[in-house]
Amino acid sequence: MEHSEALPGPWRAIEADEALRRDFPLESLDDRNWLEITVPGSWRSTQAFTDSDGPMLYRTQFTTTPPGAERRTFLEFSGVTFQGDVWLNGSYLGPTEGSFTPHLLEITAAARSRADHLLAVEATCPPIGKPNEKRTLTGTTQGGRGIATWNPGGIGRHVRLRETGPVPLLHIRVVCSKATEAVATLTFRAVVHTDRPREVIFHTKVLGIDHRHRQPLAGGENRVEWSIRVPRPPLWWPAEMGEQRLHDVELIVATEDGRVSDRTLRRTGFRSVHMRNQIWSINGQQLFLRGAIIPPLERDLSRVTVESATTDLTLARNAGLNFLRVIGHVSAPELYAEADRTGLLLWQDLPLTGGYHRGIRNQAARQARDVVDLLGHHPSVIVWCAHDAPDPVDRTRAVPRQIDQQIPTWNRTFLDRSIRRALEQADPSRPVISHAGVLPNPPRIDDAASHLWFGWYSGRRGDLAEYVDRVARAGRFVSAFGAQSVPQQSPALTDGTLSPASWPEIDLERLAHDHGAEADVMIRRFPPGDHPGPEEWAASTREHQARLLRIQIEALRRRKYRPTGGFTLDRLLDGGAAISGSLVDHHRVPKPAYATVVAACAPTIVVADPPLESIAPRSTLRTQIFVVHDGRAPISQCRVDSRLLIGTKGLVVERSWGGSLQADSVTMIGTFEVPLGDATGSVVLELELTIDEDHAVTNRYEGRIGAD
Repeated sequence: MEHSEALPGPWRAIEADEALRRDFPLESLDDRNWLEITVPGSWRSTQAFTDSDGPMLYRTQFTTTPPGAERRTFLEFSGVTFQGDVWLNGSYLGPTEGSFTPHLLEITAAARSRADHLLAVEATCPPIGKPNEKRTLTGTTQGGRGIATWNPGGIGRHVRLRETGPVPLLHIRVVCSKATEAVATLTFRAVVHTDRPREVIFHTKVLGIDHRHRQPLAGGENRVEWSIRVPRPPLWWPAEMGEQRLHDVELIVATEDGRVSDRTLRRTGFRSVHMRNQIWSINGQQLFLRGAIIPPLERDLSRVTVESATTDLTLARNAGLNFLRVIGHVSAPELYAEADRTGLLLWQDLPLTGGYHRGIRNQAARQARDVVDLLGHHPSVIVWCAHDAPDPVDRTRAVPRQIDQQIPTWNRTFLDRSIRRALEQADPSRPVISHAGVLPNPPRIDDAASHLWFGWYSGRRGDLAEYVDRVARAGRFVSAFGAQSVPQQSPALTDGTLSPASWPEIDLERLAHDHGAEADVMIRRFPPGDHPGPEEWAASTREHQARLLRIQIEALRRRKYRPTGGFTLDRLLDGGAAISGSLVDHHRVPKPAYATVVAACAPTIVVADPPLESIAPRSTLRTQIFVVHDGRAPISQCRVDSRLLIGTKGLVVERSWGGSLQADSVTMIGTFEVPLGDATGSVVLELELTIDEDHAVTNRYEGRIGAD
């Protein structure tokens, strides 16, 4: 943008009623009794509007200087959640739609006629009605599984005054469509507007290259596409594979006489992404994805800062994760910039979760194109996903029935495919997945990712490995698994939801609505009557979560590339107070599961498969020992020492193995096959992997003979 500045405010707001909606754009209206409100921000972040569902009326004043000849002035709205109507000086300017979609509204004539202006905006974000027939694309910002219901409505992104020449850049798309060590290709799409037919020149500057593309324009709106080739590009790599080289790309549109009309800047990296059978390669090198879901980092995304985004992504890296799934929303710009800088890979959902009304298909396809415009230049974003969990969830089954998934539905079959086509057309450089939470089925097995809730909705935690061995395509990429737990500092323990005075009675409706919990599953999995009080009950949920994640992460890593290409556990953190599958609560205090994931996601681990849990009496104990090595370099020599202790029989079996490990490998080290006879009690297996004198990795399993 050639010249842009944020409106200084102050902004004032009031909840709408019918009389005010007619009069609030008028300059004669006295708004001195209206409350000051922060823009950008959600209206619920203002104390007086904490429980409001809107609509909300906003007003502010600003000044302009008259633009010169061949100059144009615009108001730029970077995003209003979810819909906005804009008036200037009492006259209607136009609508906006989309929490992250920019809109340019021209005010050139008004800026030439006067200096002082009144801007009035009505922002609307209706509450969710029927959960499977939603009409607004707010995704997880308005609630969801493990996310308490909230209203994100408001002017959520910046409002700026922007001055350009006669041809403004309305929308820009920058995508790295190809990258090798020899050459990279950047593809551009620009939407511009001109008041009359003219010829313009698009200048693209990157790494010392000044590429010029001459283009005749018709009067009105024009869409222009072109590409440039960059020889010998410095490649961008994920953190564990190389350096994160980023480069500024400057785009200028100039008129035929060489005068700059508008300009913008994008920061990007050169890299290629390939996915086949849900196994991922970056710049031609295979990588196993160890990931976690992230919900909105804050309920009000405008409160995310560079510092807070850095802290949250550091939590992910310190847990051994190289991948995050941005579930059901578009996050704050700071998240993407920090992921680019630090080499953390991102899976980007569109803001759809659950079921939607048939009337939103065109709106969803338009937002698919908008999200590519907004995020397409970020090298950290390696996959688009159209829809999270489009089918109703059966919380009595760990996985949906195959037959149910093959029956066509409007959301899964028609809506999601429309969005997928829009994404593929807008950005052919990245893989596109139609939906997460759907079992992969022919003819496009790569077009879905599984949610496997063994040990939570039903079954035992060890059942996940058996299921993946039996239904291999369901284990290619597991995009959600885990168990919900109550944080140690949860408001549910202090606000009366989980009260010692009424224990074991629980306010299930409040547990679900206010805290996002799957209350029916929690009381089925952890009967309150089996615990002396809510604190002990909450501790049981945390212990179960930690043990489940350890066993299931090890199982998926042990099956690396055969068939699993990666996973995202449910979830890294909470953006607001919640009962969820998070490793870290909304205060960023780790649960026990965080330390478990740190160990299970270390670059090199030693595991037993199957792990020792429940063991049949008088059986033969059989388990194999594997070393999973995600490192990019081989290990020439290592040693595994094991010690098996069998309960009342007092039997101790010790074994050692040695050898080398290939880079990015899973290596079977040895096998235990021990008859138990009439032994009872516990069985303990201790493992130690020694790579060098200063580096040892340990693991320990404990089971019980005859346990369920």
